[in-house]
Amino acid sequence: MKICFLVPDGMGLRNYMFSKLLNKFDVSDEITVMTILPEQIIDEVQNLHNRKITYRLMSRCSEAFTGKLLKETITYARLRYNTKKVKNDTIMLNWTRKNKGIKLNFFYLLASFLASFYASYKRILKLEKKYCNYLRKTAYFKQQTEVLKELNPDVIFCTHQRSIDASVITEAAKALNIPTVGAIYSWDNLPKARLLVRSKYYVVWSEFMKEEMNAYYPEIDSKNIFITGTPQFEFYFDKNLHQTREEFFKEWSLDPVRKVLCFSGNDLTFPCDDLYLQDIAEELMKMPENERPQILLRRCPVDLSGRFDKVVAKYPEIIKVSAPLWRSSKEGWDFNLPTYDDVKLLVNVALHSNAVINVGSTMAHDFAVMGKPAIYINYDQPTVKYWSAIVNNKYQHFRSMPSVSCVIWLNSKMEIIDAVKRALQEHPAELKEQQEWFKIIALHPVTEASQNIAKTIKTLATK
Repeated sequence: MKICFLVPDGMGLRNYMFSKLLNKFDVSDEITVMTILPEQIIDEVQNLHNRKITYRLMSRCSEAFTGKLLKETITYARLRYNTKKVKNDTIMLNWTRKNKGIKLNFFYLLASFLASFYASYKRILKLEKKYCNYLRKTAYFKQQTEVLKELNPDVIFCTHQRSIDASVITEAAKALNIPTVGAIYSWDNLPKARLLVRSKYYVVWSEFMKEEMNAYYPEIDSKNIFITGTPQFEFYFDKNLHQTREEFFKEWSLDPVRKVLCFSGNDLTFPCDDLYLQDIAEELMKMPENERPQILLRRCPVDLSGRFDKVVAKYPEIIKVSAPLWRSSKEGWDFNLPTYDDVKLLVNVALHSNAVINVGSTMAHDFAVMGKPAIYINYDQPTVKYWSAIVNNKYQHFRSMPSVSCVIWLNSKMEIIDAVKRALQEHPAELKEQQEWFKIIALHPVTEASQNIAKTIKTLATK
């Protein structure tokens, strides 16, 4: 069997190529990875799985004006449709197209204006069909058709649904009657109207996500949506990745006598993370030293801004930094690349921290795997007027919570000490609800996700 993986970004590499997924295929199966990432990544994947992987560079698709306008018009129309469907105005906040310069602002204004003429779902589908026909007439489509004829895969699996490059390759595969399978990148993606890669089949994390896809994309046959789970949570169960507490604390200069609160940062679309870290450190310093936990900062791997540096320098006795072990490509690519060492680091951050605190992050689920509570920050910074944590926590994906008590809510700076003390208790009441929430988000047992996905790929390859 010939299996071709489309890997448009570093997180697809991490969550799928570093997981046990590739081990679930027969040794005789031929695996090709098409990716925009440099060839050096294949060495680590091959060594990790002890099997040959064929590398194929995914050339970039240059979007012309017409195609981009169609795409953005569809996005805005779908966001309006989704907002009305679930009665949640925060969905429209995913249209972050302001302050891009005069020309781009006008372009996005035009797209939103045109979208007003496609308010009904039938019209959205007609526009999407027009977009699909447009893609099939591009030079890139013809080029990728020839590439696929050469590779001749039995099935194509795409690890991310938002890649324009992968979307055209998937269209080329469908034209050649090659089965196409798409993964939804994350649990919060479906309401965002960014399903660019229109595969024939999809794998999703959970029954909840399948219901979301049925709601937002009813034109996709429900029989073509498979509930498999996601492999990114399997790493936590690999004992070979676990360090001892002594090893981990020594490596990151942590005090073995004190408890650890992990502060996990978001990307730069969350502009207040450094201010929240400042608040937390300032308040925790008011606690008696023998009760005061230490903070382990885990910034987002793509956040290279240095915005935490001043806070860390101000509170060196309480804040320690476990910087993500991603690397820059030596080939001049404008990418940060995940490493398997960083997978190990994240596993041990969750294993040896007592709780996590952040603004609405998926890390609440990572910590739920390890039986650790999460604190969600739910107050705004007075100096930042254009963004709100309170609004962020009303996003559609948080409606998946079975109750409001799935996390410990931090509603003001004055509540920091009490929230942290609650999280650091032996068995905080919210933890059970947090783990129930995780069962809604990801199919259990989560250790079987790779097997489920591989089985689905094999089955669909023979259709």
